[in-house]
Amino acid sequence: MNAKKNTKTSTNKAKALHMAAVTAAVRNRLGLETLEDRKRDALDFHDISVASIRDAIALAFEAGVAAGSGAPAPFKFDPADPGEMLDTLEITKKTGRPTGGTWVKGNIAGHTFEALVFPEHATDAAFEMGDSRISKLWLQEHFTHTEVACFDRGWDRQPTTDAAKVVVGLLAAGLAEHIFGK
Repeated sequence: MNAKKNTKTSTNKAKALHMAAVTAAVRNRLGLETLEDRKRDALDFHDISVASIRDAIALAFEAGVAAGSGAPAPFKFDPADPGEMLDTLEITKKTGRPTGGTWVKGNIAGHTFEALVFPEHATDAAFEMGDSRISKLWLQEHFTHTEVACFDRGWDRQPTTDAAKVVVGLLAAGLAEHIFGK
């Protein structure tokens, strides 16, 4: 009977840890400080994109399936499938600058990014990330809130994960074309 009780206790602990990890991942994906009700409208009501809600639902569903099968919760995109990663691209805000260029904010493959993109190449190639027309790029993982790449007219932080390398490559290859249509 004691062995049965220990097995049930360890199973409950594993479920609680799994639930805590999934809750944290969903909270982070939605960009929320907490999921607790704080009884103030300014703290309890948020503007959340449909894509973020859809991703959070998918994350929770996949985590539930994983929990049922005893597998770990899936929280990362596979950098071996850039097409799948590119399918998640969502531009959330574009802000033109009077001096040229456009600030672009968005999400891609479990990452948040901000980029300063120009319609033409930089006059000094050192101010541009490769041949991308991007002069500034900041990339952060959704789930860990860790900065995984930063380019500010030169690399401040080279991509630190395989997924970040792929995301930076995808944005460099097509963000300017996506924004300016050329």
